[in-house]
Formats: sequence, structure tokens, C-alpha cells
Amino acid sequence: ESALLAQLNRYREQQLQIFFDELGSGSVPLTEELTHDNDFLHCYFATLRAVLRSRRHEKIKFLARLLRGSFDGRESDVDEYEELIGLTDELSLRELTILAILSENEKANPIRESENELQRASRFWPGFVADVESKLGLDEELLRALLVRLQRSGCYEEFTGSYLSYTGGKGRATDLYLRLTR
Repeated sequence: ESALLAQLNRYREQQLQIFFDELGSGSVPLTEELTHDNDFLHCYFATLRAVLRSRRHEKIKFLARLLRGSFDGRESDVDEYEELIGLTDELSLRELTILAILSENEKANPIRESENELQRASRFWPGFVADVESKLGLDEELLRALLVRLQRSGCYEEFTGSYLSYTGGKGRATDLYLRLTR
């Protein structure tokens, strides 16, 4: 039992070290004034709970960036932060990566004049699917299933409507996802 407890402590120390390294790498210094702010402390401890539940280093870094981004001098909404940290905690690293790949494709392919979002997505969607397959090893069928789950999270929205020859399955990252990555 003591060996397991020692291993647990080492594991948590490693998680926290990754978190603090990422938190300290940003442009927002942790000032004494900030560490006395009740809103910051509430968000900080909520983030630490999520960090200690996270297994993947990349997700721990994502959580640190989320906290850092919420206190970069702008007005911070603690209730919104709680929603964002809860959402991030629920999403897997694989789901966050899918959203990041989608968002990168959207940024690289701005909407052209007289083009709607579906037409834009149709231009880059095959490359998006290929990126997801190469980076995550997911085939298109599993990607579709994960996109349905992401739709329920509010971070992804599938295009609906009756577009000529549109068979479904394409969508966009929502403003909620963009708030996670600000």
C-alpha cells in the first residue's frame, strides 16, 4: 500500500509540474495581487482538480492555457470559466485534437465571396478527414461518431438544411470551442 501511495504522489507531482511549467510559460505573470483574488483562486483550484483527473500531458497543458487565457488582463467571468473547465474536463484529448484540426482547417480556408459555410467546408473536408486519420488513426466512420458526441458538447455544429447534393456529415467548430482556445 505504501508503494502505491508513493507512486501516486510521484504521478501527481509530475502532473502538477507539467501544469506549472505550462502556466509559467505564458505572458501573464502570477502576481501576488492575482493570487489574492477570490475569482482567480476559485478558477485555479477548479483547474487543479481537472489536472489531477487528467492523464494526458497535452490535456494538462491545455488546461493551463485555459486558466492563463482567462486572466490575461481582461474581465473574467467565473461562471463561464466553470463551464469551460467542466467542458474541457469532459472532452477527451482525442476530441480536443479533432476540434483543433477542424479549427486549423477553417482558419486556413476562409469563406470566399458568395460562398456559404458548407461550401467552404466541402473544399477542405477531405483534407480534414485525412489529417484526423493520420494524426489520430481514426477512420471516417469513427470520426463521424465522435463528431456526433462533439455536437452534444456544443463545440461542433453539423450543417443542416436542404443543400443541393449535400448528404450530411460536415460541420464547423462553434464559438464555444473558440472560447476554449482564446
